Amino acid sequence: MVTLGIIGVVSAMTLPALINDTQDKQHIAMWKKKYSEISNVYNLVKEEMGLRNYCVYKTDFKTSAKCLRPGQPAYEVTNGETVAKRLTLSPEFVERFVKHLKVVDSCGRPEYGETKLCNNYYVKWNGSCGNSNVGYYASLKQGRGQVGKNSPASCNPAKGLYTGWEIYNKAVLLADGSVVYFGGHTTGWISVDVNGFTKGPNAVGRDFFAVLVNEDWAKPLGADGTYSKAANGNENCECSKDSGIESAQGFLGSSDLLNGKIISGGCCSATYLYQ
Repeated sequence: MVTLGIIGVVSAMTLPALINDTQDKQHIAMWKKKYSEISNVYNLVKEEMGLRNYCVYKTDFKTSAKCLRPGQPAYEVTNGETVAKRLTLSPEFVERFVKHLKVVDSCGRPEYGETKLCNNYYVKWNGSCGNSNVGYYASLKQGRGQVGKNSPASCNPAKGLYTGWEIYNKAVLLADGSVVYFGGHTTGWISVDVNGFTKGPNAVGRDFFAVLVNEDWAKPLGADGTYSKAANGNENCECSKDSGIESAQGFLGSSDLLNGKIISGGCCSATYLYQ
């Protein structure tokens, strides 16, 4: 009886770890497949548009920007000012991108052709945090995101990574159960939940990964050019829950540029592809 009891205790301790390890390996395999798809579609869209620069689009609380002329280093906004190139994805780019995906459902901002906002509680497959408190993704250090109406009311987190900053422009639910998110108001992010928001762990670096897009490439977060090494201690980007910051409003801290600290788990997007 004592032996059986010991075996039972050991099993109870090791089984969850084995299950998590198996799930992580499955998620990594899914991520590799999904990144390949995103990269291929990105190249197709660039070819279709005939642009070296895919024409970015700026949105914030005061202005909206349109492409002044493809390929130029700055863009005209509605109040007559100009803004730099490092902005978010244009509606035209996203529209063309989505046409190459097997979309089951979608939500997002009106300028992205959507009538259904992603932060509506009834869009249960979506992870956007908003007034209806749908849910959020967690940093790797936090471990598990939250699904459901009991999510914290604010999109400014005390803990975890809230998705409102980087995924609210448009989100699409695909036939394979994954969810692909386009932009936020900071930079050209395309991120993906490989197994969908209704399944856990909903954590960065486990089932949620990010790609930074600019006029030349689509690279996974953690690759050269996707983050500031100086802002992150000039260290290599490590896929570890102890590497990076525990909480942020976006993938790179709360800044709207690329010079913030990486969220814990963010580097896994590149690590799993290049290892």
